[in-house]
Amino acid sequence: AVDSGRQAELLRSLQLLTGRLGKVSLKVLVSETVGVLERHYIEKALASTEGNRSAAAKVLGLSRQSLYVKLARYRIVTPEPD
Repeated sequence: AVDSGRQAELLRSLQLLTGRLGKVSLKVLVSETVGVLERHYIEKALASTEGNRSAAAKVLGLSRQSLYVKLARYRIVTPEPD
């Protein structure tokens, strides 16, 4: 399913980053762009696995620990399992 609201938000984020061209270094732009995309795909993986972090890590090709680090970095909150 296509989440048009989330895609619009992603596009706005990328447009804001593009607007910073010439104001910050390419290294900063690339790092921030990677962050926007990484967060997007982590959220998609969590949605597709109904919040199952282990399954999302597998979908993303990450260890669970790496996913937990990224969840903290991007302040993505997932419900605790029952």
